[in-house]
Amino acid sequence: MKNIIRLFTVTLLISLTGISCQKDMSLTPAFFRPVTFTTEAQLDAQVASVYTILETDQLYAQGLWGYMDSGADELFRTGVTATTTNQPALYNLSSSDTPYSNLWKMLYQGIERANVILYVIDKPQMDEAKRKRYKGEVMFLRSFYYYLLVTHFGDVPLKTKISDEMGTDFNLPRSPAKDVYAYLLKDMMTADTLVQTITKAQTPTIVTQSAVQAMIARVCLSLAGNPINDATMYKEALIWAQKVISSNIHSLNTTTFPGSPVASTYITPAYSRLFINNMQNNANGDKNITEGIWDAAFLSKSNTSGLYSGTGYSVTQQLGALMGITCPDATTTSIVGYSSGGYRALPKLFKLFGAGDLRRDWAIAPYIYKAATGSVRTDILKVNIAGTGGATAIANTSATGVITSITVENGGSGYTTAPAVTFTSSAGTLASATAVVTGGAVTAINVTAGGSAYPTTYDRPVGKWRREYELNVPPVRQQNYTSCNFPIIRYADVLLMAAEADLKVNGTPSTQAVEYYNQVRRRAYGYSSVTTPVAGLDVASFTFQNIVDERSRELCFEGLRRQDLLRWGIMAQEMQKVITDNSTNSPSGYLTAANLSAVNFVTNPVKYALFPIPATELIYDYNLFQNPNW
Repeated sequence: MKNIIRLFTVTLLISLTGISCQKDMSLTPAFFRPVTFTTEAQLDAQVASVYTILETDQLYAQGLWGYMDSGADELFRTGVTATTTNQPALYNLSSSDTPYSNLWKMLYQGIERANVILYVIDKPQMDEAKRKRYKGEVMFLRSFYYYLLVTHFGDVPLKTKISDEMGTDFNLPRSPAKDVYAYLLKDMMTADTLVQTITKAQTPTIVTQSAVQAMIARVCLSLAGNPINDATMYKEALIWAQKVISSNIHSLNTTTFPGSPVASTYITPAYSRLFINNMQNNANGDKNITEGIWDAAFLSKSNTSGLYSGTGYSVTQQLGALMGITCPDATTTSIVGYSSGGYRALPKLFKLFGAGDLRRDWAIAPYIYKAATGSVRTDILKVNIAGTGGATAIANTSATGVITSITVENGGSGYTTAPAVTFTSSAGTLASATAVVTGGAVTAINVTAGGSAYPTTYDRPVGKWRREYELNVPPVRQQNYTSCNFPIIRYADVLLMAAEADLKVNGTPSTQAVEYYNQVRRRAYGYSSVTTPVAGLDVASFTFQNIVDERSRELCFEGLRRQDLLRWGIMAQEMQKVITDNSTNSPSGYLTAANLSAVNFVTNPVKYALFPIPATELIYDYNLFQNPNW
């Protein structure tokens, strides 16, 4: 622990700036003063510095949606090999590798900053309501950082004193995970009585009552599942999720922004509104507080080079750039914005979506950009059906880009003759197919020539956060970084948590829980979430497997899937399904990258369920011990 404690007192070499209570807390540069601050302005900066942990690379600039936590059954990263040593999500590192120690240190740094603030928060002369709110926000953030520690590392040291109060003995032992949970839950529940409502804050980037209550529900579900398995916590999860629901503050978005200026032939569903808001830094009129609950905030920046890009703020966010729609344009004049398309959806996830589910083609981009100007794109596996009957279909390809079959997703109506079927041009030979019409609808499309060089199923990039919606348009756009906020928790998650907890408490879901589940489903298919039941779509009940699948469809790529699978105790079996599915699809050149996380995890599920205690910490703290099999 001594190594960690040293990091706690390192100050950020950034200018001190005051903030207003309504601004994004994590966006104000902070000079962290260990215990010497006495003014309200200094406290403002201190609180901001606790928030800034969220925007570090190890957390929501990339780590917790990318290289730390993406090793599950939803996506893979291109270009990785068996010897890649900077991505814990591949399950091939050792305890001495720096990603583990960097995450550990960053979280404890946030905890120490919170401890310092809570130690001296009564000193500054200031408005008492503001002091109360700050106390709640900081107490919650400290608890959240402990939650990230306990879910990733298991038993961890509970550091409840500031370093100045610890004397010379920094060798803290690991506290049992259940004790860590008890500590952080108690503080979160206290914070619930101190923080403001989101309607008063008018931003999801500040900790509010909605954020606290929603996160308590998530924590309770973690306690109810593996490895603690305290089933009584399902009832607590339901209580806290319903607090958010019954507040009547939040609802699922039912309207969207105008369609994309560069991909207007594709539907921009209401589901996309939250993510467009993220990309636009929540600067729109709705401020993203209807469906949004808590975001990690990232600031706009200039197109100059360097870590801080002339703004005084660390430039870290890679949503849209690394995890985004593939575009080769590295210039600031692009109307699309560069993206390596480094994260791709696994076919297992793609096939989980039903025909007509509008979330699929938003979350998993159905096109990529091929030209540097961003004006030319390749539609991935799209089938063009002539006429106005409304039929749609997708192509299935082999590993070499040959179209092997066609899946009709919507047969349309009113066809009197079989419509012509064409495909987007390929770099090789063109494919051809003929349609079959029955009763005025397209019922089948038969491939007559497979062609070659078409995009494969493994070319589909993650499309949730799209750079074409950035507000900081050229010339201020950077190549590799964006100002996209990250949704740590949102209302759809709360509805699904409430539905899951209700199912576990009652054995069969209550009428209310079924309504929560159906609200998410309705919006997914283009209906208002609170409309009257939709025939053929609404369900009368749901199972645990339905929850497993619906959470993936709704929340994919948001850094939740790995922890969900672990708490459910089904991680190994779902990873085996990835391997089986990839073998069936034969992804050729993508096979190593697409399979790597799954193949490595199933070799030792007990080991990889937790991150290792960093080797450096074992050296500095003789009271620590290593996790199993590391």
